[in-house]
Amino acid sequence: MTKALDSQILPPLVGVRPMVLLSGFLGAGKTTFLRRCLEALTEYHLVADVILNDRENPEIDCETLRDHAASVSALAGSCVCCEGLDELAGLVIEASKTRHHVLFVELNGTADPIPLLESFTLLESRFLMRPRWQVCVVDARHFGNRRAFAELEELQLETASHFVISHEEGVSQARHEDLRARVQAINPRASETNAEALSQQLAQALAQNRPLTVGRTGIPQREIKWSLPAPRSLSTRHHLAHEFTGCQILLPEPLQSANLCSWLADLPESVIRAKALVRTVDQPDARYLFERVGRSLSPNPLRVAISERVPASAIMIGADLEPMDLLESARRQLDENCVMG
Repeated sequence: MTKALDSQILPPLVGVRPMVLLSGFLGAGKTTFLRRCLEALTEYHLVADVILNDRENPEIDCETLRDHAASVSALAGSCVCCEGLDELAGLVIEASKTRHHVLFVELNGTADPIPLLESFTLLESRFLMRPRWQVCVVDARHFGNRRAFAELEELQLETASHFVISHEEGVSQARHEDLRARVQAINPRASETNAEALSQQLAQALAQNRPLTVGRTGIPQREIKWSLPAPRSLSTRHHLAHEFTGCQILLPEPLQSANLCSWLADLPESVIRAKALVRTVDQPDARYLFERVGRSLSPNPLRVAISERVPASAIMIGADLEPMDLLESARRQLDENCVMG
């Protein structure tokens, strides 16, 4: 049999790769943890594809990852486990065609991971992603104190294979001990990890997967029409994932850092998560990502290279937002040329 005939008859061979699903509430530090994982993987000469889901404009966080990942795909959507599931499946299939080593999928901070895990299992032969791990990022400052949304936060942890505790600085030893006990009570099967340890596990999983090279079906991918059935069962707490809204405000550049920090600090309590990507008057050669979680401002804005892909903007997420009130406050405190995105 000739090589030409071989290539026509035999399906292409692809390697089986690990997949890591990142869950965790708004502002828990998922993207920061992901960035650390991508950096740690370089020690093993491994590169990863990333799919990043956010409620409003995922491109903002994507810009902070492009220098660390082999590829970054953005997926906007309030509930990726419902209306975004077909698109996510397509992105996973596209990522599985590459020769990169690992796939990370970061869910938005209000997502219910259970329908996704069920769908990934049903499509295992298509995805060729094994092992599939879920890492839940647990915010040491706020976990268990989300009031009406505490159940959603627990739901994001219940199915995790691993957990990471973030924002530990400034938290008392008693709080640490209580938090770990609470996490273990919710999910006793999950093991605690960090970026370095997870990267080492991924390298070991890849070494074990190396003999598992399989043939993919010869059906051209463009002919596959993704139409996944709705998950067979949703948690009674799933509705909490639908109670959040978001809005985006486009910002003129540059802005005064002090004014931006003051505006973020003054946002109403209904804004659970806010971030702004913008050039500042004192540092006009790059953009900086300013963030607020709850009432806390990030002390060190992250420097991000200027890109035409993403406009300077602010994104706010919460349960009862008033977009026009937020726009008016931006015009009053930042610049009258702020507009809705």
